[in-house]
Formats: sequence, C-alpha cells, structure tokens
Amino acid sequence: MIARKTDLCISNAIVKTGIGFGTGVVLSVLLFRRRAFPVWLGTGFGMGSAYTDCERSFNPYSAPGLRILPPSAKSASEAPRSTLEMLSQKTGEAFGTAKEKVAEETKDARKEVKKMEGKVEQKVGEVKEEVKSKVRQV
Repeated sequence: MIARKTDLCISNAIVKTGIGFGTGVVLSVLLFRRRAFPVWLGTGFGMGSAYTDCERSFNPYSAPGLRILPPSAKSASEAPRSTLEMLSQKTGEAFGTAKEKVAEETKDARKEVKKMEGKVEQKVGEVKEEVKSKVRQV
C-alpha cells in the first residue's frame, strides 16, 4: 500500500513538475523575453502541487473541508456537526429571540401610541371648547 502511494507520488511529481516547467518555458519565450523566472515559477508550482497531492494521499485527515465520520454514525442526524452548522443554528436562534423581542416591544409601543393619541384627542377637544367659548364672548 505504501509502495503504491509512493510510486503514485513520484510519478505525480514528475508529471506536474514537467508540466510546470513546460508552461514556464513557453511563457518565458512568448511573453517574458526569455527570462528565467517563469521557468522556475512554473517548476515550483508543479512541485508544490505534487507535494500537496502526496500529503493528502498519505494523510487524508489533513485535507481541508474533509470530515471523516466515525463508523458508529449511521445517519446524518447522528453525525458530528461541523462548526459552521453549530454557528448557523445559534445564529438562527439568536435572530428568532431578537425577532420575538422586537415584536413585543413594537406591541408595547403601539399601545403607548394609542394612549397618547387618546390624550391628544381629548386635549384637542378641550382646546376647541375653549376657543368656541372665547369666540362666543367676543
């Protein structure tokens, strides 16, 4: 098993380094007036890509975004939750509570507005009566 992975890594490194080298040579000739840095850059990218593939081959737990489920988990509900799932659930709960709180405060504010409107109408009525009585006196 290890021999197969090692052979795959070596062949992968040769191929990707060769592709990077070839791309660097072509770019050097066509775009960069035969400078050396595109060749070295392409070769480095090829070697880095091959190294990353080998690392994933020998240690699959280090791959970003990969989650290994334990053998006892049979369904998605039993599977361990990711940090993103937990954060989104907590965010949803927080938004739900905030929404309920705003709804209650809005209800209370509407009641206060109705009370104030009643008082304003009462005052307007009183002022109208005073104005009418003063107009009659004049």
